[in-house]
Amino acid sequence: MKYVKRNALAGRRFCSWEDLNGWLERWSVEVADLRLHGTTHERPLERFAREQLTPLGSRPPYRYERVQMRRVATDALVAVGAARYSVPVKYVGLDVSVQESAAHFEFFHQEKLIARHPKAARHCVVMDPGHYAGLLQVGGRIALAAPPRFDPNFAQLGEVMVRDLALYEAISQGEGGGLR
Repeated sequence: MKYVKRNALAGRRFCSWEDLNGWLERWSVEVADLRLHGTTHERPLERFAREQLTPLGSRPPYRYERVQMRRVATDALVAVGAARYSVPVKYVGLDVSVQESAAHFEFFHQEKLIARHPKAARHCVVMDPGHYAGLLQVGGRIALAAPPRFDPNFAQLGEVMVRDLALYEAISQGEGGGLR
C-alpha cells in the first residue's frame, strides 16, 4: 500500500473513480510490474507468471474462530462481547466453551453443543424460550410446598404471647404501662 500511495497516487488528482482505476491499471502494467521488487529482487510480472496461484473463487473463505471459557450465570445467560446469550437452565453454574465464528456463537459443555446464537449488538440479550422450558407454567398455577409451620430446632423458645397493638403504641408514646 505504501508503494502504491507514494508512487502511483502521490500528487495526482482524479475526476472520477473510472479515471482513478484507469490510471492504476496503466501504472500497474507500465511501471509496477516491470520494476525489480525490493524484497524478492524479481520483476512482479515474471514472479506471477512462474507461481501457480489459486484463483480466489475456488478457495474456501478464511475461517475465523475463537474459543473462550465462560461460566453460566444464575439467569442461564452467558456474557460474550458485551452481549448476553441464553443456554439451557440445567447448565447454570457450569463452565461452557464459547466458539466464536464470524457470524455466530456456539456454546459447548464437555464437547456437546448446547446452544447456538447469531451475534448480537453490544448490550443486547438474546434468549431462546426453549432454554427455560419447565421453569414456568403459562396460564396455570404452580403448586408450591406449604411453608414450614414448626421448626424443632427452636422449640426451646416457648410460646409467643399475643398482645394488643395499642399497648405497643402507648409504650412508644412514652405513656408507660407495663408489659405482662
